[in-house]
Amino acid sequence: MKTRVQLSAERGARFEIWARQKPGKSAAEDPVDAFVLRVGDCVVYRIAHLPPCFQFYSYTHYAAGPLTLEWDDSAIEIPLLHSFNSENVTEKGVTFLELRDGHVIARPRTSWPEWYESDTNRPQLRFSPFQAWMNDPNGICFIDGRYHLFYQFHPVESEWGPMHWGHAVSDDLYRWIHLPVFLHPEQNLWSLGATGGAFSGSAFVGQDGKLSFYYTERLPAYDLFKDYKEVQKRVLPSADLLRPDANKLVLVDGPSGSSHDLRDPKVWYDAACGAYRMVLGAAIDGDPAVLLYGSEDGEDWKFMSVLYRASEHFRQHGARCVECPDFFELNGHYVLVMGFVGYTEPETGRHNLLYAQVGTFEGDRFMPATPALQELDFGTDFYAMQSFRAKDRQIAFAWLFNWEFRKPPGSPYSGELSLPRVLGLDAERNLTMMPEKGCQRLRAHNLAQTAPYQFACEPRRPVELSLEGDLDGVQIVARGSDGESFRLAHSARRLELTVAEDNGEIKYRSAPLKLERLTLFFDRGVVEVFANGGAVCGTRRTYKITDLTTLEVKSADSSRIESYEAWSYNSAWSN
Repeated sequence: MKTRVQLSAERGARFEIWARQKPGKSAAEDPVDAFVLRVGDCVVYRIAHLPPCFQFYSYTHYAAGPLTLEWDDSAIEIPLLHSFNSENVTEKGVTFLELRDGHVIARPRTSWPEWYESDTNRPQLRFSPFQAWMNDPNGICFIDGRYHLFYQFHPVESEWGPMHWGHAVSDDLYRWIHLPVFLHPEQNLWSLGATGGAFSGSAFVGQDGKLSFYYTERLPAYDLFKDYKEVQKRVLPSADLLRPDANKLVLVDGPSGSSHDLRDPKVWYDAACGAYRMVLGAAIDGDPAVLLYGSEDGEDWKFMSVLYRASEHFRQHGARCVECPDFFELNGHYVLVMGFVGYTEPETGRHNLLYAQVGTFEGDRFMPATPALQELDFGTDFYAMQSFRAKDRQIAFAWLFNWEFRKPPGSPYSGELSLPRVLGLDAERNLTMMPEKGCQRLRAHNLAQTAPYQFACEPRRPVELSLEGDLDGVQIVARGSDGESFRLAHSARRLELTVAEDNGEIKYRSAPLKLERLTLFFDRGVVEVFANGGAVCGTRRTYKITDLTTLEVKSADSSRIESYEAWSYNSAWSN
């Protein structure tokens, strides 16, 4: 039975629809015109026959008069439908439209606070998609005074699938406005029964001030671990950054010894040699590696060298390749960041750790100050980090994901990003990461103390706890409303973070440190820890503790704690 509803649509409004024939329907049962837009009695857009796989459709409203939507709820499945006007979408955002039980439920930007608040498992200080799946941050940049975030996005469900680039914009790195999908796979992978699509990449601002994006396109693939092809592309965006104006293939094949893994380009202009440079994640003869490419024009790329090649230890323990390499200058030094996908650390059982090296880059050679790799996050829920330059700061986001635990079914979304982290170097030239201080504008008030070093938390609010002093041996115990708890303990000179899902088989612990400063954020299941000015960081995602009741600091000698403070936070989505 068809339903007819009048829609509010300004001239120039664009509707974007992902739809398919409802599962269980046969082709013979497929009704004509399962989705129709009318002005009066005139049909201005219709989907005449629905395919059994998802397909993307769009309509821009230029006709005069009110718009009427007609659809057959028994015949069509629409996981994502939104509308926007390109003239004001960067301020108003898209309006999400849900067709349910014969009604159209519109969710404009003004309704997002309620939507985000209603999911008890959804963090309130961190970016997450309105719905569906996200993973790596991509193409992050600061353009015309605003932060643009692109990200890996599967628009039709909350599981990984054919990759698109989602898009959001912010004035402060915390309050985000959802924008239309920026990149689509070059083919309809759903109809091919394949995976792939617009994989990760980065933003690049040229000498002329023009913005472009470099990214990997995984061509239609039928195996997640082998026999796929990855090529590199360059995108020139429209002036409003809402769509690609041009998309060009710039690199097809890797060098001798490389495998099917060749992805995640990071591009910069090297003023010393007057040419473009690019790093790619790869494997050389089975060893995870970072490859260096050069170009005179940003489009014709030549392989130059292997910038970094991992020791055989990583290959022997499951690492297939380097993913999401980042390479940037910071305080006169060069920093290489990379993840080893598939790697399991034998001593602790942790997966897919993120590492950094700091050194010099001269004559197209990277020379690390030390051969040792710096572990960037001991919790493993901090992956695919990407950094960018803005206001004389290097700022990074990462995807919060742990291959050990999966989100419980039933949520409308999956995936979120870390707090934005400002990068620095300490006296030993280790990379440091600390939360960008704009989050402090979201502080509500100090947490009440119920006893010395015990704090009462407010239901569903994010919290921050900071300590300074001689903190060796300190413990922080956080208890949830359902009786679950997590614990951060400094023991045997290491920090260890334990959440409710842990069974003891994997040890989430840091490198040795003398603990003097400690900051902990908790936000509906996300724990981010920053020790000694961000020289040691740890991130965990738990789905069993979403609501804290108490925070308690334990120490054999509390007099060694010189200062402390604890805060509750407002939601970034409600301001």
